[in-house]
Amino acid sequence: MPEHEISKQAKAVYTVWTNPHLKWKEKVVEITIEVAIIVFAITLSLMVERWRENVHERGIEKDFLIDLKTDLRSDLIQESDDSASYALMRIGWKYFYKCGINGVIADKDSLNEYAFKLFNTTTFISNDSRFEGMKSSGQLFVIENKKLLNLILDLYQYKIVGLNLTNEEITFTKHHSLIPFVQEKLIQKKDGSNNLAQLFFLPQMQNYLASGGAAAEAIDRYHEVMEQSRKIIAMINEQFPEK
Repeated sequence: MPEHEISKQAKAVYTVWTNPHLKWKEKVVEITIEVAIIVFAITLSLMVERWRENVHERGIEKDFLIDLKTDLRSDLIQESDDSASYALMRIGWKYFYKCGINGVIADKDSLNEYAFKLFNTTTFISNDSRFEGMKSSGQLFVIENKKLLNLILDLYQYKIVGLNLTNEEITFTKHHSLIPFVQEKLIQKKDGSNNLAQLFFLPQMQNYLASGGAAAEAIDRYHEVMEQSRKIIAMINEQFPEK
């Protein structure tokens, strides 16, 4: 109810109260009616305003969740590729480790297929700008389904953070231990070949290769993130079915 209307009704109450021609019982009845009008008008105004706010919030919620679904689907593609990369790393490092401890020269095809996994690194770059924007603006509360909200918060604030920490640990080990060691020991021959296969016999190299188990941890973390992302997408589809 506009302020001028409230003021108008208040003046009406005052006019009734100060009217010398009305008996006090008549004044009470008139004032009661005027007060009831004011209370009803204010209550109705608040209800309308809350309805408008709710419509606005539902619009924000729908736009955010539909766009978030797009972000998660994009991330799933990268996560699947990263997981496959770690799976290849795990196979290759395990093979090279077995060659080293068993004194077997790694065959040329396996070297060609897996050697690059000794040096390349994997970094996950999440499409989280939309989530961070909603979070920083304090608008995440518009998500009415609290189970869905908790899944989203857990995904971005814990699971993806844990995934990135695992990636960083593996990258750190490669850049500060494995790669410098290989660069120091690797000998390039005139015919274009090298002694990489022989390096697998060295105890220090075997220790590095044994740490390839970290790839299994990375794969597990990627699968956790992907599983939760799919749950979130499914819940969004339930709330806002795709046409």
